Amino acid sequence: MDDSNWINCPHCGLKHRPRAQSLCPRCGRGSTGSRPSTTAIPSVAALPRPSVAMPAGVADRTVTPVASVPVARATPVSVPVAPVPARAAEHVPTVEYIPSLDSVPTRERAPTSEPMPAPPAEAASNVSAALPVGGVILLVNAVLHLFEFLFLPSVSTDPSLRAAQLAGTLVGVGLDVLLGFSFLRGKTQLLTLGFIRLVVGMFLFGGMSLYQAQYLFTLVVFAFSCGTLVLIWGKPSVFLAGVGLTAVLISLGVELIGFQKLSAVQPLSDRARIALRPDLEGRQLGEGESIVGERHPYKLRLPSDGWYRRKSEVSRSADASIDVWMTHPEYAGSLMVSVRDWNDAEAGNLREARDVALRDLKVQYPDFELAETSDNGTPLQDPSIATLTGSAVRNGKPFLFEVSLYRTSDRLLLVKAFAPTTAFAPLRLEGASTTLRPD
Repeated sequence: MDDSNWINCPHCGLKHRPRAQSLCPRCGRGSTGSRPSTTAIPSVAALPRPSVAMPAGVADRTVTPVASVPVARATPVSVPVAPVPARAAEHVPTVEYIPSLDSVPTRERAPTSEPMPAPPAEAASNVSAALPVGGVILLVNAVLHLFEFLFLPSVSTDPSLRAAQLAGTLVGVGLDVLLGFSFLRGKTQLLTLGFIRLVVGMFLFGGMSLYQAQYLFTLVVFAFSCGTLVLIWGKPSVFLAGVGLTAVLISLGVELIGFQKLSAVQPLSDRARIALRPDLEGRQLGEGESIVGERHPYKLRLPSDGWYRRKSEVSRSADASIDVWMTHPEYAGSLMVSVRDWNDAEAGNLREARDVALRDLKVQYPDFELAETSDNGTPLQDPSIATLTGSAVRNGKPFLFEVSLYRTSDRLLLVKAFAPTTAFAPLRLEGASTTLRPD
């Protein structure tokens, strides 16, 4: 190894090759130092001269010593010699020029932020252990709330009140689902919204139930709302949480018992079908079943399946003489019985009474067209039944009508069957008004 091409760092003592920046690759500090000259020619010592053998006889001669003549020594002359071309310096990475292994220049990293300290145990314990229980109760209530609107009977037939119940049901179900999932996950951001929902729902639905004289259901609403408030608000004690949960379970139990009793009187599928028709009541009636009169004793056989009885107050709001009004929601058919006092001044027999009924139909439907009239009497005998058929436009659709009249002592019974033209035959309404049997 040629030591003339190496430098010792005066700071750390590292022996390294010369650097263009004169920096030590270990400590990064200046490492300039003297190096031996490569241009001076070193002086060469005189070589000993070899001894020459003298011929015989010469050695025996006496040699006269000669005075020694001083010999001038030749001073070594420094001859400039062309420098040897230096070998390409081997690249040794320094601290400043270590190549990066990344494909892009390494950016200066931001100082790593210190991890956030864990929340204290007191803050984590602010969430009530009963909050997830309240979330489950709200999710169950969302399903029951929808069932209540569909299946529990509605006493009131006021359209505005029914619309308010529907809107309240949709909003209540949506809020219960949102709050239920939030509380089930232990989130407390929606506690205020949950408090408002329970308080408003308690007074809104409880007030509606009280207005409709559903006192038991009113108590159920108040018990459920108060019990759920206890579970989700604050940190109730074990005793208080138990009281709230008991109130909720009792209210849910009462609702389930109500559903069971309702299904025994009226199938829930039928109730769901007429949920948006608060003017209907009772169960679905089918072919061959008979309805009985309320104001007068009689029986009327139903011609097909799928009939429901309209509420009395709804029926009599259109005509005070209507005793029973059966309707078919699917085909918009109707079969009604009216009970009127017999008035000899208006009609002497059923034929004249039929003419009066025809005039009434033309007043109600100006475009009414009479198709046929019939009775079971003769010109010399008063009939016991008189019938007429015709057509008219009702609610923008063509309808067929069949009207039959009966007389019992001092009462006139009028049976009217009508339905859209396309549904009259499927409902088998032809001749249906003639099946009434006065007792």
